[in-house]
Amino acid sequence: LFCTPGSPFEKQAIKDLEMEKAASQNISAEAKEKAIAARNEARKLQALPHKIRQDILCAMADALLNRKEELLEANTKDMEAAEVDGVASALKNRLKLTDGKLETLAGGLRQLADLPDPLGVVKSKRELADGMELSLITVPIGVLMIIFESRPDSMPQISALSIASGNGLLLKGGKEATHSNAAIYKVLGDAIEAGSNGAIKRDIIALITSRGQVSDMLALDNVIDLVIPRGSNALVSYIKANTKIPVLGHADGVCHVYIDSSASASAATKIAIDA
Repeated sequence: LFCTPGSPFEKQAIKDLEMEKAASQNISAEAKEKAIAARNEARKLQALPHKIRQDILCAMADALLNRKEELLEANTKDMEAAEVDGVASALKNRLKLTDGKLETLAGGLRQLADLPDPLGVVKSKRELADGMELSLITVPIGVLMIIFESRPDSMPQISALSIASGNGLLLKGGKEATHSNAAIYKVLGDAIEAGSNGAIKRDIIALITSRGQVSDMLALDNVIDLVIPRGSNALVSYIKANTKIPVLGHADGVCHVYIDSSASASAATKIAIDA
C-alpha cells in the first residue's frame, strides 16, 4: 500500500514492519540457541560412560509412569480440541495416550537401556599397509532434527533412541498434540537431568513449537547434521528443497502386501486395509 508521507498510516506501516523484523530476528536467535545447546550437551554425553546413558533411559521410563496423571491430563486437552475441530477418528486414535501405551513405552525404554553400547563398536577393519589399519567404528551422528506426526507416544521413543546413541535432538510434533508434547517434553527433561545427576541438561532435547523455527533451523547446516521428516509428500519435498542439511525422508509411501492363496478373504481384506 502507498501511504502519504508523515500520515498516521505511514507511521503504523513502519511500526508494523519493525515489529515483524524484530520477531523474525528473535525466532532466528532462539532457534540457533536451541540447536547449539543440543549440540553442546550431546558432546558432553558422548564423553560420559555408557552407564550414564542407561541411567537416563531408566529415569525416563520411570518418569513416564510416575507422572502419568500429568501426561494423561495434558492429552485430554488435545483430545477435547480434536473433538471440537472434527479431527478424523483414525488421527484421534493415534493422538490418544492411555495407561497401556505409557506402560509399553516405559518397557521399551528399559529394554533399550539393557542393550549393549551402540557406540565405539568396530564394524570392520582393514590393513592398508604395514602398521596402518583402517577401522569402521560406530559414532554419534551429532544433532538430529526430527519432524513427526501427531502421535505423542513418538516423542519418548525418538528421544530414547537419540540419548542411547549419544545424539542431540530437535523435535517438532504435530499441532494436534501441542499439550501432550509439552507435558512429555517437561517430564523427559526432568528425567534426563535427574538420571544423569545434573551432568546433562534437558537442553540436549529441544522442542520446536513454531513453523518459523523450523524454517530457521533448516538454515543451520553448520550445527544440525541430519533432518528426518515424517509426514506428507509435500512436507518431505519442501524440507529437501529448502535446506543444505542431509535429509533422510521418503517422498512417497509405498506399501506392498503379499497375500497367499491359502489366506481367507476376511483376513486378506483386513491386512490390505491396515496396510
